[in-house]
Amino acid sequence: MRGLAVLLVVLYHAAVGPFAAGYLGVDIFFVISGFLITSLIRTQLEQSRFSFWEFYYRRAKRLLPAAYVVIALATIAAPLFLSDVGLREFHTQVIGALTFTGNIVFWFQSDYFGGAAETKPLLHFWSLAVEEQYYLLLPAFLTLTPRRWWLLGVSSLLGTSLALCLYVASRDPSAAFYLLPTRFWEMAIGSLGALLSASPRVAAKLSLLRLPALLLLLVIPIAPVGSQHPGADAVLVCLATLILLLVPSRSSLAVRGMARIGDISYSLYLLHWPVLVYVRAAWLTEPPAAAIYAAVFFSVVASLALHRFVEEPCRQGVVTSRGRMASGLLAASVFLGFSPAVAIAATNSKVDFNQIRRINYGLGGACVFSPGSPPKAIPRDCQTTDRPRLLVWGDSFAMALVPGLAKTVGEAGLAQLTMNACFPAIGVAAFSKNSATTPYYPRAFGEDCIRFNDSVLSILKNQPEIRTVAISSPFATAVGKDSMLLKRNGDTFAEVETSVDGAAEGIKSLVEAVRALGRRVVIVAPPPVASFDIGDCLERKARGSVMLGRYSDCKIRVSDYRRMRSRTLELLNQVAVKADVEVVSYHDFLCDDTTCKTEIDGKFLYRDSGHLSYEGSEIIARKTRLAERLIRAAR
Repeated sequence: MRGLAVLLVVLYHAAVGPFAAGYLGVDIFFVISGFLITSLIRTQLEQSRFSFWEFYYRRAKRLLPAAYVVIALATIAAPLFLSDVGLREFHTQVIGALTFTGNIVFWFQSDYFGGAAETKPLLHFWSLAVEEQYYLLLPAFLTLTPRRWWLLGVSSLLGTSLALCLYVASRDPSAAFYLLPTRFWEMAIGSLGALLSASPRVAAKLSLLRLPALLLLLVIPIAPVGSQHPGADAVLVCLATLILLLVPSRSSLAVRGMARIGDISYSLYLLHWPVLVYVRAAWLTEPPAAAIYAAVFFSVVASLALHRFVEEPCRQGVVTSRGRMASGLLAASVFLGFSPAVAIAATNSKVDFNQIRRINYGLGGACVFSPGSPPKAIPRDCQTTDRPRLLVWGDSFAMALVPGLAKTVGEAGLAQLTMNACFPAIGVAAFSKNSATTPYYPRAFGEDCIRFNDSVLSILKNQPEIRTVAISSPFATAVGKDSMLLKRNGDTFAEVETSVDGAAEGIKSLVEAVRALGRRVVIVAPPPVASFDIGDCLERKARGSVMLGRYSDCKIRVSDYRRMRSRTLELLNQVAVKADVEVVSYHDFLCDDTTCKTEIDGKFLYRDSGHLSYEGSEIIARKTRLAERLIRAAR
């Protein structure tokens, strides 16, 4: 079972094979973990020989040495592959891994402007943190609770956690994914199985479900039935895992082969992710297939060595003194906790990349409105004069325009009303189709986005001094394959597939509503983008980091951009015609026939994969006289 679970995870992370939901291997691990640990504790309690000290000592001896080796190796490699921002995030990841709070760390790092998951070398430690937190609670519960209440207690906690998970997943998928209260039920399923005493008759009946359960574990990771995770797929996989744990398959060549993989599953799980992260970092984007296969092969070989020379000797007690083992682990924890700071200091540059690539909020964080809190008026900090004549309306791409416009708009002044990932339209919004792959914007976010845009329109109605409205967005989510459109029909909302026509109608409705108030409208096209993090590339090029492949010059290929954003460009062309509105672009300023600039005179134009930096916003606004162009082009 562990062999199957780790193979699913590794192949999913490597994007090898058809395992669209290979992440469910972690759910299998959770059930196994709950089952094994509960079986161990139950047996020891029944024999009156359970000891908290012994339990946690054995856990530490089993898990920490191999984990510490991987953390140390990842720390040594980090300065060669990560940017300054990435290194600082990595330092926090190490602290999270050492304190078993990695899941909370990554929950905080999973905001809109956070680095992509593929750039975090210790991301996979989140699941180990969840397990360790469970290990803190389970022994205390079983020790302090009378045995007659064990089944009822675990069942009640399981049901409560599952209900909480399904509720939170529809509103905050990231929290549901990372946090123990919404993951507790998966390990509790394993614990419940360990506490149940199946009679021979029940075991015989369960054995009839063995083949269907195995088929579920093989089919669902390839063809998931639900879009929300954790959700229906996780429930089915966890139940199937429990059945196979209660009635294991008879020994066969396949079972023995999978068991051998299971033996190294922990080491393989620890090693494969940082190897893949650094390989992808070297190529900036998805590496060639040969590099991915080589990374997987290296991970397997290295995990064999880690298992043979670290994991097994420490588990079996190569250090016989418990005091020496405990003090050694403590010393290693302290050393590893400080090591990223040493690595950062040793590779510190005179250039403050953290400042250059700081999040571009426009006029400030107060102008970034949160879902569920639509504005009632323009905050004073979100306008440059008392009576601004230009309103910038949109999402984070609109925010990124503001610093340059604010410096160049002059006495006319501007105001900013923006909400992350909420593209400007009336009665239409985009939300994530699959919370497992894009967990930050559930359906509830779409409703909040529609209400936000309604609020902006109401504010505009009450501020007649605003004469020109500039809307800006990448517009990509509204036509993307990973999104759905939420359309308002009276007092209800309907979910429809994304389409150029559907998104265009929403933007057209906005243009018409603004014009009905006697104001003029202009659309600002997003800057060209690439298949890699442009800001990260520029920084790593300046730092002399390891960079391979055709994108090591950090320039955007026009052909790549047009292919990646073909539907967005089609949408903007359609809106220009249907709504009779001007679409202002700085493509001609940045691009020639083949490439687009990402820096000018050594100044970064981008802070990340698509947002302009503060300096980039100002450079483009000044050199293209953007404020004048927008006011002149609006109609």
